[in-house]
Amino acid sequence: MEKEEKKFDIRSFWVKIWKLLEPSQKQIKNLLFLIMILEGIRLIGPYLLKIAIDKIINFNLAEVDYILGLIILMFLINQFISIVDYFADRKIFDILTDVISYLANNAHSKMVFLSLGYHEKENTGSKIIKISRGIDKIDGLFGNFFWEVAPTVFQIILTTATLFWVNWIFGIIILIFVPVFVFLTLKVNKAVFPFRVRRFNEQETAAGLMTQSIININTVKSFVQELREYRQFAKATENVRSNILKEFGQILKYNLWRNLVIDLGRGFVLLFGIYLVIKSGISVGSLVFVYTISEKALVSLFRISRLYDRIMESGEAVERLYDLSLEKSEIKNIKNGIKPKLIEGRVEFKNVSFIYQESSVKALDKVSFSISPDSVTALVGPSGGGKTTVARMIYRHYDPIEGEIILDRKNLKEYDLYAFRKFIAIVPQEVEVFSTTVKENISYAKPRASFSEIQAAARIANAEEFINNLKEGYDTMVGERGIKLSGGQRQRLGIARAILANPRILIFDEATSSLDSYSEKLIQEAMEKIRKNRTVIIIAHRLSTIKKADKIIVLENGKVVEEGSHFELARSEGGLYQKLINLQKMGDVE
Repeated sequence: MEKEEKKFDIRSFWVKIWKLLEPSQKQIKNLLFLIMILEGIRLIGPYLLKIAIDKIINFNLAEVDYILGLIILMFLINQFISIVDYFADRKIFDILTDVISYLANNAHSKMVFLSLGYHEKENTGSKIIKISRGIDKIDGLFGNFFWEVAPTVFQIILTTATLFWVNWIFGIIILIFVPVFVFLTLKVNKAVFPFRVRRFNEQETAAGLMTQSIININTVKSFVQELREYRQFAKATENVRSNILKEFGQILKYNLWRNLVIDLGRGFVLLFGIYLVIKSGISVGSLVFVYTISEKALVSLFRISRLYDRIMESGEAVERLYDLSLEKSEIKNIKNGIKPKLIEGRVEFKNVSFIYQESSVKALDKVSFSISPDSVTALVGPSGGGKTTVARMIYRHYDPIEGEIILDRKNLKEYDLYAFRKFIAIVPQEVEVFSTTVKENISYAKPRASFSEIQAAARIANAEEFINNLKEGYDTMVGERGIKLSGGQRQRLGIARAILANPRILIFDEATSSLDSYSEKLIQEAMEKIRKNRTVIIIAHRLSTIKKADKIIVLENGKVVEEGSHFELARSEGGLYQKLINLQKMGDVE
């Protein structure tokens, strides 16, 4: 609702467009100067025609050569304009392609560098349409502005000045009808603006629904919800259609009035011109000259109105793209931060508290613990206890609202963000797999890795056997999000990727929780192989995964409630850990 109530500010719109076009600003200024000169030259042709007509009406055989010279000069001027137009068009295309490339690269860069918190609160489809539509609208605006509007604006200014030079009343006529036309254009766009905002909101909703149904297509089909997804999407597109019809209904109504204004302006210029010819105030050639340039200027007003329509059409899309360009990462990377060549792997949480933006309950509440280098630490507890939040904070995807996180005796905020992250790797519950080959998925952690390094990582991760059984081995395309692989195979690719990164801190976040017993066994074997000489943090529920840990930290409702070895905690009567393993044993019996 907030977006529907805000008013469109055209000055603010152009300021934002100008900032988005920052790398091309100098070229744009030069191009505008060229267009202004070109529009001035275009007035020479009609003026030469005026002279020729007057000479023909008052024909004198001695002036035939003069008249022919005028016609040849008009031809040469038109050819010169065509040549300049050609180079101007080339320049417009060059700038336009530069602008589109810059905006696309800048938007993509902004997306990948924004913090995880931003992506978790924004729908994927909405983000994609926000970028693609914003760039598309600027593309259309840019072409429309340089091919139609800038020439028209300069044309109206120069034409009005010329008409005042011929007879000031002609200039007054133009100055009366142009503002009336502009007023009607402002009125129509004020009328349609609320419908456009609603349409953009509905389009983003529709894009989000489509993305969601495609990403979750297995679930949609498994629960036979195709019709439900269709109906939700159809409802959103019907809302889009309804608002489009309301928009264009308003535009068509106001176009009748705008056409009337143009026709009246042309009529008054012609009538006053005929009156002056009759009264011998001006020549017939001057009347033709005045009517030609005023007709062209008045009709061209529709070009400006089309641009204004496009501005209003594009305003919300450009606004959202601009807002994205201003979006700041919640995680600030310190200037001249520490760039360690190696880390020890010692992690400490000191009274750390954290709350997610959409939540009213703390995810972590004064959490304190320490993890020694080259040790295995397990984080256990009920779902929602804060285990994954701890892992994300070690990565510094989030910053605590209270307390501090220490890495090798220094506050995590003192490190260069990208430098220390190179020493950390995570294997999540759902490994994210790219739509490319097995080899490229593993080497994502180290793009320049040799094939032998990739094979070695796969071997340690117990992934080599299934990879070799694939039709094209390491060159097999795994499909979008790894759809051609089983859950266990995706997990082992994730472990191989983490191994190739050779991290000092390795985090397993529920890496075996959704797997069958055989896949779990293979992954646990892989975890055993790679735990030496690095700090390992395991987030898990299963006893088989955590009981060998050097230390177990039990989290509940964002607080550390127990800490110790498996042997110590298992003997702690009434403790949460003991309850969890007893429940698990009961489940195993069943």
